[in-house]
Amino acid sequence: MKSSLTILLTIGIITASFAQNKDTQILKKLNHDWISSYVTKDTATMSRIFADDLVLVSPNGKTFHKKDILTNVISPAQEYTSAKVDTVSVRLIGNVGLVSAKASVVAKTNGKPSTIRTSYLDVYEKRKGRWYAVASQVALLSAN
Repeated sequence: MKSSLTILLTIGIITASFAQNKDTQILKKLNHDWISSYVTKDTATMSRIFADDLVLVSPNGKTFHKKDILTNVISPAQEYTSAKVDTVSVRLIGNVGLVSAKASVVAKTNGKPSTIRTSYLDVYEKRKGRWYAVASQVALLSAN
């Protein structure tokens, strides 16, 4: 009886670890896809990643919602020429995933190029088996 219980517990731990690793990889991919979508103006991908109730707080403290972000991405005044994730870490707490990352973005605002480095924390929630971004806080590290 003891060995059967030990085997079941071991299988449970391995299964939970595998599921957690899979969720970590999914969240890293969602993070990458979100950042990459700025360059391609891929609002379909962003829309799939964002929860309808997403709230993003920009470096200057302004609050944006899903619709605002999607509108801003396709704005002709803002053009992203490159975007890459520099570092990323994921922490899972039940059905919540915290993605802490740094990214570098090259953008043109009204034709003037600049490089922007940000640090951000995105909060994802697993809803009905899918991960959705529900909150984001962005800090500006540097811009030139």
